[in-house]
Amino acid sequence: MTKRRSWLNRRLPYIYGAFIVIGFLLIDWAGYDLLLPDPAPYRYELVAEGNITSFPDLALSAPLDLGLRKFEARLDADGTPFAELYVADLGPEVPPILLDWQNRSSELALVIPTRTKDLDELVNAVRAHVPEDALMLGWWETTRQLRALAGVNILFDENFPRPLFIPPAWESELSAIESLERIFWRISKKNTANFGKFIDALSSEAELGWEILKEIAGSRRCFIVVQLSDAYKLSLTRPNLVGVGFRDFPSGGDIHDEIIQVKNWLDERDIRDYAVETFGLAKKRVYYLEDIETAKTLLVRMLPFGNFDPLTLNGLKLVANYGSYWVYELEKVKTSSE
Repeated sequence: MTKRRSWLNRRLPYIYGAFIVIGFLLIDWAGYDLLLPDPAPYRYELVAEGNITSFPDLALSAPLDLGLRKFEARLDADGTPFAELYVADLGPEVPPILLDWQNRSSELALVIPTRTKDLDELVNAVRAHVPEDALMLGWWETTRQLRALAGVNILFDENFPRPLFIPPAWESELSAIESLERIFWRISKKNTANFGKFIDALSSEAELGWEILKEIAGSRRCFIVVQLSDAYKLSLTRPNLVGVGFRDFPSGGDIHDEIIQVKNWLDERDIRDYAVETFGLAKKRVYYLEDIETAKTLLVRMLPFGNFDPLTLNGLKLVANYGSYWVYELEKVKTSSE
């Protein structure tokens, strides 16, 4: 018994020390946890992975050797999915590429959905008609999709912040949402100056914008792809130069009644420059210009707003239109004067 007590007495300081260390670690962990941002109100959950043959519902002509992953965006509270998305995986060095996002909730539409059919037509046309050494310019999301699906040469191969349509109930959780988006998409702070120069071109008046595009392209043959939602994204990026708003209208009823509803809304606000985009069978989105100066910008003149006439765009030749996508070729010399 004496030997046991002696053995225990010799080791008690170490045991007490161990408890003290564990206590400090628990306190430190708890304090650190308090400093962490609260989890976002949603999460991305991996559903499946493979190649295009693994996903018959994905209506895109993806190469067989392109790795794909399907995720669901789910509410953190109960796991209810509100969107599904397909991501291209080009390896650990390349940030994930969003190929397709489809909202599954009419109340919660976090991201502008992909125009999958239009995108697939664009991809097939690019494969067939764009030379291998040509440069493809466009909004970073679109050109990254074209790089993954058609192997084109692009300048912006990073993920930058994309506009999120946050419901009012989530506004207090914006910091957690931004943290989730930054980590999941590996959002970059690199190459922002280069993409910013392209944004400068789109938000400038047509002639200056053309000069900037020529500077970006250099001696390379260059194509530019734009779509309607780019106008709204541009207004968020350059709010002092570009004013574009939108209004959603339900679809699925009598088409004549829907047209009258949209027209009345526009007339009440004296809006003349607008463009309509359909999202499936359930919704129409009307993009509209908020001021006269916006109508002079290069991007707006490349899209079907108001008195759209691409033939008057000197230095840019319209080569194709696939739904909401419009494709131009950059000409090195102006064809005429405005």
